[in-house]
Amino acid sequence: MPRRSSALLTLPRHSILETTRKHLNAGEVDWLLDMEIDLVVNHREGCLLHDVDRGAYLDAACDGTTFNLGHRHPRLVAKLKESTDRWDIGGQFLPSAARAALAHELLGSVSPALSVVHFANGGSEANEAAIKAARIATGREKIVSIRGGRHGVMGLAGELSGGALLAPSAHAAASVVQVGWDDLGAIEAAVRPKDVAAVIIEPIPAELGLPMPSSGYHLGVRELCTATGTMLIVDEAQTGLGRTGRVWAIDHWNVVPDILVMAKGASGGLYPLAYCVMNSHAASWMNSHPLSMISSFAGSELGCVVGCEVLRITKDPAFLTVVGHAAQHLAAGLESLASRFPAQIVEVRQLGLAAALKFADPLGGALMMSALFKHRVWAMAAAFDLSVIRITPPLIIDLAQLDLLLEALHDAVVDCWGNSRVRA
Repeated sequence: MPRRSSALLTLPRHSILETTRKHLNAGEVDWLLDMEIDLVVNHREGCLLHDVDRGAYLDAACDGTTFNLGHRHPRLVAKLKESTDRWDIGGQFLPSAARAALAHELLGSVSPALSVVHFANGGSEANEAAIKAARIATGREKIVSIRGGRHGVMGLAGELSGGALLAPSAHAAASVVQVGWDDLGAIEAAVRPKDVAAVIIEPIPAELGLPMPSSGYHLGVRELCTATGTMLIVDEAQTGLGRTGRVWAIDHWNVVPDILVMAKGASGGLYPLAYCVMNSHAASWMNSHPLSMISSFAGSELGCVVGCEVLRITKDPAFLTVVGHAAQHLAAGLESLASRFPAQIVEVRQLGLAAALKFADPLGGALMMSALFKHRVWAMAAAFDLSVIRITPPLIIDLAQLDLLLEALHDAVVDCWGNSRVRA
C-alpha cells in the first residue's frame, strides 16, 4: 500500500503561517510579512525553493551558505540513505570508521600543521569548543573578536557576535574585546599585553555585508598572534567549502590558523554537522581533559558519511573550476549592474560566489530583499548592515540561472529607486 502524506505536512498556507506565528516565532513571521515576503516552502531541489502553491523561487541566500551544494544534492541524498542501512548516530566513546573517514578527508584539505579534528553539531557549538580549546592551551581568558562578526547565538560564541538584530546577552562578558573590521592596529593593541587566548575572525564577515579585507590584513593578524602567543581561530562557517572558489577562504591569503571552524555547508543541508580542525597545541585538552567536550550527537556517523561526500565533491578541482567560471559570470554581471546604477550601488563586493551589493540607501539591502522576492528570488540583507544585500547562490548554479538572478537584481533596483544614473 502506498504511503500517505501526513495531514500535517499538507496544511494550507494560512494554517502554516498561523501556527508559526502562534507557536514558533511570531516576530520573524511579522518581520517578513512587513516586507511582503510570505514564502512558505513546500519542497526544495537544486537551486530552487518551491512554495506550497506559488511555484519556484531561486535561492540566492542558501540559509547562510548551508546549502552550498544546493538542496537535496543527489550524491548526498544517496549517501545518507545508504548510511541508514548500516549506521545510526554512533557513540562518542568508541572509535568509528565514519568519523575516522571524515577526519581523513578533512586533514587532506588543510595544512599539515592542522592535525586534530573535533566534531560538533553546529556553528555555535564548534566555536564554543574552539574558544575553550584556546583558553586551555594558553592559560588565558580574553578573546578578541570583530565587531559585527557572527560566530553563534549562545554561550561563549554568542558573546562574540554582535549587532542590532541580536538580543543582548544575559550577562556582560568582561573577557571579550571587540574591534573594528580590517583594523590591524586595533588587533595589535588588543593582543600586545599578551593576555589574549585567541583572536576569532571570519575571512570575510558575512553578516557585516561581506566587506573584503585589505591585502595584508589576515597575514598581519596571523603574525601578531604568533608574536604574542595568541591563538588564531578562523571561522569558515559562511566562507568555507568552495564558497570563495577555494576549499577554504583563508587559503587566498596563505594563512594557517591554529583552529579552523566549519559548520553550515559541512552538513550538505541534510544532517547537522560542524567541526574544528586544530594544531596539536590547540588540541592539548584532548590529553588533559579528554571527556570535557563529549556530545551525544556530535560527529554522528550518519552526518560524517554525508560530510565525507561534501568534501569529496568540494575538493574536486573540476568542481572548483566550474565555481570559478560561475563567479566570473556573476562578477561581470554585477559590475555591469553597478555601472548602470551609480547613484544607488556604491560598492560591489565579491570573492567567488560570496557576493554582495552595498547601496547608498541605509536600508537598501532590506528594500532589495522585498523587491527581489517579487521577482521570485530569495536573498537576504546583511544582518549587521541593512544597506547590503548578500548574493550567495548554491555553488551548483548554472549560467542561465545566474542570468535570471542578474535580471531580477536589475529589475529590483528599478522597482526600489527608478532608473536614475546620477551618483548622489
